[in-house]
Amino acid sequence: MFVIRFALLSSLFYALNVSMIPKIYTFEISVFLFLFIRFGTTFFTSLIATKSLFSFREVKRQKIGAWILILSFLFGVQSWLYVEAVKYISVGLASVILFTYPLITYLIASLLKRKSFDLLTILIFVFATLGIAAISGIVVISQNLEGIYTMQISEGLYVVLIGVVLALLSALTYSLILILTPKVSCLKNWEIVKYTTLLPALTFLYLFIIETGFYWPQSEGLILSLISGTFFATGMMFYHMSVRKYGPVRTANIGYTEPLLVLVFGFMAYSDTITLTQGLGVIMVAIASITIERRQLIQDTTPKI
Repeated sequence: MFVIRFALLSSLFYALNVSMIPKIYTFEISVFLFLFIRFGTTFFTSLIATKSLFSFREVKRQKIGAWILILSFLFGVQSWLYVEAVKYISVGLASVILFTYPLITYLIASLLKRKSFDLLTILIFVFATLGIAAISGIVVISQNLEGIYTMQISEGLYVVLIGVVLALLSALTYSLILILTPKVSCLKNWEIVKYTTLLPALTFLYLFIIETGFYWPQSEGLILSLISGTFFATGMMFYHMSVRKYGPVRTANIGYTEPLLVLVFGFMAYSDTITLTQGLGVIMVAIASITIERRQLIQDTTPKI
């Protein structure tokens, strides 16, 4: 039970991190500055965790330099897409959509292995697609004259659609990270974090300077960004502790509490509300994502004859 708390604490701190983004935006903090602080804080945390600096000799010996650069790029793009999505939709809904990454990962892995999809898998993807449509407001539940609830197509929700697409692209990028991370499996978890967060941190710092020139943001926004970055690094610390002691599968399952916590925090802090249709979409996406992840686990652990 004590180990389970590591995974729950990880979800809690990750949820606190992302829940602060809308508040940080109210102080007109640059997205690039926020991301620089997030990656910079995580990088320095990794230095403390590993108690060492870089070893380019080891990277060269393992021939993983190119993969580290690719993963660094993907980590930066994934975070940027997510924080951009929060400009258009609530942070809770963006978090729920991000957690479609198990479905996307399963789809990409199956295509790479040229595996055919059975009827159940296809139904799961259709179920998830309808859930995302419900979240975005494309699909609206209405009651006709006979008292029967039906689904109809809504119009004029382009802003919400932009946020949904950005969140989906963030989920896609995260799936690519999961698929490519085994390429650097010769490194320990915190070593991977150390090598893949420095470049995004420096890149976002450069983009911030190019975007604003010499600009000192409001102190309140800067403090909140630092707190958010600390929450992110703390969540990552508990995540790795949970994976090491509890295993990646159970940690991932417990990780589904994160979007639920973000929804709760969004309601408490910003009075975010979701419609009946969006609530149904949240449930559908959660069911589809958890189902496909468990299905993949069974397939991975089933002995091949």
